[in-house]
Amino acid sequence: MERFESPDELLVVAAILGNLDAFEQLVVRYRPAVVRLARTIVGSDDAEDVAQDALLLAFKALPGIEEPRKFAAWLSAITRHRALRFNKSEMAHRRMALDEALLEKIEALAKPLADKERDEAMIKALDSLPADYAMPLRLRFLDEMPLNRIAAFMGVPLSTVKWRIHHGKKLLREKVELIN
Repeated sequence: MERFESPDELLVVAAILGNLDAFEQLVVRYRPAVVRLARTIVGSDDAEDVAQDALLLAFKALPGIEEPRKFAAWLSAITRHRALRFNKSEMAHRRMALDEALLEKIEALAKPLADKERDEAMIKALDSLPADYAMPLRLRFLDEMPLNRIAAFMGVPLSTVKWRIHHGKKLLREKVELIN
């Protein structure tokens, strides 16, 4: 049985009308992309905080969205602006609470060493790619985001996303071969 997913536009309208589950579905759908975008601007340490802020700002600003069908691009713009205006001292107290919660779960997040080394080599190779190729590769293969959502979030045509992933995989293959 195929699972039906509501279009973003319907979820946005439902969320504006007070349906919190609809907004939660949007968050589940786009959070990985928001975190990745934030990470490219503020780095790994602050990406989660910026992403959380961006999603909160999006929730508060949702009634003012002019084109609900362009939610993904709108969320991307909010994330970009929030990351660019990020102030570390403003987030310091939130980060401490998050760090404590993460410390309790570190064991659950541990992977075997061989996987970590392979993952680190792949991450290094991804980090060396231009952002136009790295972002869609990460969203597609690490976050398992559908191509049409990546296109909407990045604000580019689907064909561009497909081409960037195709070309990015070639570049990534070359980088990984150089590392090994």
